[in-house]
Parts: sequence; C-alpha cells; structure tokens
Amino acid sequence: RRHLVEAANRLAAAAGRSLETYHAVAGRLAGEPRPADAAAWADLREQLGFLVYRGFAAVTPAESLRHLPRYLAAMERRLEKRALNPARDDQSMAEIRPLWEAWRRRAEAVAAEGLRDPELSAFRWALEELRVSLFAQELKTAQPVSLKRLRGRWAELESAH
Repeated sequence: RRHLVEAANRLAAAAGRSLETYHAVAGRLAGEPRPADAAAWADLREQLGFLVYRGFAAVTPAESLRHLPRYLAAMERRLEKRALNPARDDQSMAEIRPLWEAWRRRAEAVAAEGLRDPELSAFRWALEELRVSLFAQELKTAQPVSLKRLRGRWAELESAH
C-alpha cells in the first residue's frame, strides 16, 4: 500500500509519454504513403491501433504499459530508418508478420469465446519486444527475444491448444 501512489504515478507518466509519442507517430502516418511504403504504413497503423486505443491505459498490463513509450519510440525510429533502407524494413516486416497474424487470429478467437489466455497475452508483448529488436535495436529490449525464440514459443502455444 505504501508504494501504490508511487506506482500509479509511474504508470500515469508512462501513459502520458505514450500519448505524446502516439500523436507524433499517428501524425506521420496520417497522410497517404508512397506505393512502396503502403504495406509498412498498414503494418504500423495496425500496430499503433493495438497499442493505443480508447481505454488502453485501463486494460494494458502494468508491466506492458511501463514499456509502451519505448514501443512507440521504436515505431518512430522505424519510420526514420525506413526512409534510409526500405528493403531492410520490408525484410524485417516479412519476418515478424506471420507471427503477428497467427497471434491476432488466435487472440480474436479466444476473445470471441469470452476467454482470456495469459500465455497468449505474454506472447503478444513479446512480439512488441521483437519489433523493438528488429526495427530499433538501439532502444534495447526488456527481455531476450528473437525470431527463433518466438517461433518456438508459438509452436508450444499451438501444441498446448
């Protein structure tokens, strides 16, 4: 109880920083992309919608909310880096996309049944760490993460269900 106010203030600050960066990223993605950037913009817009939405601060796990400013900063870095090397961005996006889509399909099915799956939720946030690793390594990940690890973790999740 002694640390409740301090923890609440940290989370509120993270949510505030997240909203500032959200607006910067959303502003950059607001226009129409060049045809070569369309897929990347769609990916970024989808990611942004899964990170910040009405009520996100109330339902995002506290640990993930704490890292949200870094995830959004990684999106900013991705936009900067994409301008310099779109082929590398496309390659990284192609690597993570199958895991993201598999997670999204499964998460939608679980939600449609009115269930919650903590392992699926943990995997979702590991995907955000992987995005940091792939698109903005200089921001560092909060946990060791790689495509190989997440592919293995996904195979375990699939075999458990």
